[in-house]
Amino acid sequence: MKEYLEKYLAEYRSCVENYALELRNQPMPELTEEKFSLFEKTGNRMIYEEDYFIRRKYLAVYAMAYWIGRKKEDLNKLEEVIEAVCMENSWALPAHTDRKNNPDWRNTVDLFACETGQTLAELITIFQQDLKKDLREHVKKEVISRVLTPFYQSEAPCEPWEYNTNNWCAVCAGAIGSASIYLLKDVPEKCLERIRYSLTHYLKGFTDDGACMEGLAYFSYGMAYYAGFSQQYLEYSHGAADLMADEKIASIAEFQQKCYFDSGLTVSFSDGYMNDCFHMGLTCYLAGRFPNVRFPNRKCAAAFDSDSCYRFMTLYRDYIWVEAYLEKISENQYQRIQPCPDTNNSVHGKVHSGLVKEPVIFEQAQWYIAQSGNMCGMAAKGGNNAEHHNHNDVGSFLYLSKNTMLLADLGAGEYTKDYFSGKRYQILCNSSLGHNVPVINGSLQMEGERFACDRFEADKNGNVEISFGNAYDLDELDEAVRRIRFNRETGMMQIADTFTGGNGLVDVKENLVTRYVPRIRGNKVQICGGNEDCTVEIDDPDVKISYQVMEHKNHAGKTEHVFLIQWQVDVNDGYGKSKFRIYCK
Repeated sequence: MKEYLEKYLAEYRSCVENYALELRNQPMPELTEEKFSLFEKTGNRMIYEEDYFIRRKYLAVYAMAYWIGRKKEDLNKLEEVIEAVCMENSWALPAHTDRKNNPDWRNTVDLFACETGQTLAELITIFQQDLKKDLREHVKKEVISRVLTPFYQSEAPCEPWEYNTNNWCAVCAGAIGSASIYLLKDVPEKCLERIRYSLTHYLKGFTDDGACMEGLAYFSYGMAYYAGFSQQYLEYSHGAADLMADEKIASIAEFQQKCYFDSGLTVSFSDGYMNDCFHMGLTCYLAGRFPNVRFPNRKCAAAFDSDSCYRFMTLYRDYIWVEAYLEKISENQYQRIQPCPDTNNSVHGKVHSGLVKEPVIFEQAQWYIAQSGNMCGMAAKGGNNAEHHNHNDVGSFLYLSKNTMLLADLGAGEYTKDYFSGKRYQILCNSSLGHNVPVINGSLQMEGERFACDRFEADKNGNVEISFGNAYDLDELDEAVRRIRFNRETGMMQIADTFTGGNGLVDVKENLVTRYVPRIRGNKVQICGGNEDCTVEIDDPDVKISYQVMEHKNHAGKTEHVFLIQWQVDVNDGYGKSKFRIYCK
């Protein structure tokens, strides 16, 4: 374990040092009105945000370079960058401001204004003896006027996030609370009480068994700010206020490890990712508090530059919390903690049977996650179509072999104006057409809380039953039930779907999603992705299978081609039944 963390820190330091050399003589991009206005005119977020986050990269690089090496040239560059950030017209992003209706839009208290305020407040505190006094005073003035004053002088809720149950609440409230402790001498108790109350709403967003419905990436994001503020507040209160003592957090802390397959792939439900990273600092902190927390494979750890937003709250703690954890190991306090199985321990692609994790069942979230002895894996979900970062995906599943997701949950698409508007479900990755669920009577699933799974049953033996007909707004559909059986030895997954309704139920089309060109041979479809492949075999020997090519813009804004594999289900007298199996060699 000690070597595991020491290697991580060595890689972290090397990355920071390289960036410090690379960026030293490169000017930061300017934040122009022309680029700011693009979101208002075209809905494009990425062009302005790319420049914005490169500036945050400079801030993080030289802050960590100086923290690690204490070189005068890094301090000088850091002061230059801090001053430039203080001079920005607004710390909020165009997508979160309303220039038409809000005359004070420059002081919008959004995610990134809060993050920037927290970062600057932390920097002038940890480098108090090194940064110029006039710069420290400038920072304090800007953070108070742009973030703290607009928040504390407003009637609650200041913004919808204050009482929301998603990552915004944790990030904004945690950042404001942290900046307040750093900058406000003897923080008024009513201010901290307001932060504490806001954060109770964040915890309500998790199910009692610890699932984050937004997905793994948003768990890492929100929990990093919740934990960062919690530790700071615990120290500020001399141990009297421990926000990590909430009984629900022990379950929440284990969510991350349950989303990892042994290959390193991750469950990508909602706006998630199939190759998600975990933050080593946050994991160290949680492992120090909760004995059942485990570390995923170190190769899955977020590097210094994995986060394109360069959030200092997380990056700083990815260093200091790991150092603190190593110190405890040296004192023999944390010997009980071990990493999750490393893929390097696999032999000829087969994980030793003793390392195969039991299936994970989140009963309230209605998630099921399992993997087999030959490193096939699957995840299936029920839920409803009004979850945070919702996709219309009730009854969907994903299937993988080792490090290749063969039947996909596409996860997060490109964030544009349309993505968070009434046009959201016209985008493939958010609609049910972009998920492994059928099209019924030509209809897709509908958005809204009432369009939900009405029965979810699962056991540790690989059996899942999902009743998902209510996700479709169809009077002629009485019930749609998906029964899944996953073999934990061979990785074969059998799926039996039944559809029941009146005479109006006449058309059911199965729909499977893959990023790889399918090869159709009779009643079989072979999906080959790199060195891994699987076969989808439909029970009906006379079935006619086809596929269509669709475009998907991923979260990075890059266009991918995805393939929708489809076939008709025989429906007679309002009843249809479809059975197929998925298996690897």
